[in-house]
Amino acid sequence: MSIKLLFRRKIKTYDATVYEKNRKLIQIRSVLIADKKPYILSNGKERSEKTMDNIQRFDLAAGSLSPSLSQPLLALGAFDKNRIREIRLRTGMPAVIMTDSGAEFLLPGGRLSGVYSDLALKTDEKEIEEIFRRLCSYSVHSFTEAINRGYVTLAGGHRAGVAGTAVSENGRVTAVRDICAINLRIAREIIGAADEIYKSDFVNGLKSVIVAGPPSSGKTTILRDLARQLSGAERGKFFKVFVCDERGEIGASVFSAAQNDLGINCDLITAYPKTEGILIGLRSFSPDIIICDEIASYEEAQAIESGVNCGVSFALSIHARDERELKTKPILRKLLSTGAFEKVILLSGVHVGKVEKIIGAGELIA
Repeated sequence: MSIKLLFRRKIKTYDATVYEKNRKLIQIRSVLIADKKPYILSNGKERSEKTMDNIQRFDLAAGSLSPSLSQPLLALGAFDKNRIREIRLRTGMPAVIMTDSGAEFLLPGGRLSGVYSDLALKTDEKEIEEIFRRLCSYSVHSFTEAINRGYVTLAGGHRAGVAGTAVSENGRVTAVRDICAINLRIAREIIGAADEIYKSDFVNGLKSVIVAGPPSSGKTTILRDLARQLSGAERGKFFKVFVCDERGEIGASVFSAAQNDLGINCDLITAYPKTEGILIGLRSFSPDIIICDEIASYEEAQAIESGVNCGVSFALSIHARDERELKTKPILRKLLSTGAFEKVILLSGVHVGKVEKIIGAGELIA
């Protein structure tokens, strides 16, 4: 019996048909996973990983948009695909493509231009709504909790920020309607992104580090590669790494399989709130180091402090545009007060993954 007939017994025919189309889409996406070149383990044997290169990642992200946008995006050359960071869509406005060079506009036929003209492709209200539904795999209710927090995580680790009108109850957002803007952030895996941090902080053993920087500065990219290096990869030390991936951007897990290379001895949990995820790691996985992204709440800092008191190291990221902003963040002072973090690594806002400055803890809490 076909998938469609099985699901007709439970839900209406329209939804069942969509589900079948979705299943086919997932099968198509799985083809995009390509064999990565094997690397050598400490025992001299080869191990092949399966991962997507960054062109395939871009194509996967672009393919989640409407045909009028995905077709010209997919027609772009490899050079342009590699330098696109975000695809920003707004009702009645031109699609703004954020690249390494700044804002550019998408033209018919697969071209980018740094100069705005009437040729720039625009999105209307109907198309924004259709893109939103596509990003949710035509199952918006399945993503309700994430949407209420302002984003949807896609296969490949991409994240789409969504803006609209909030529906609130007792001061809590329960739904979002009238979607008017979508910001699709393109996730990339850069093997070796954490080399500088590894060599300066982890050659002689584990330490706790905080990676800070503005949005799109490469914080997640560095944490991802750090997990890969610490849990084995070409380093061969095989520390027990536990990744708490609340937003699905570090491991990019799909059907329980990480699409990013996190190394050999790494455990990954996805979509757990960081506070709960950290405690699960401490209780059940006896990690040497826990890695998690975007620490922002006092409760998260308390969970980290519990781990520090258990002798576990941490690699974390926080948002901060510069050293001045770092000094004003109460959450950073809370983390540094644990005594586990000796320094904060501040990334450049201009070059992705570039270390701008390493700041001692004493300089920030003096």
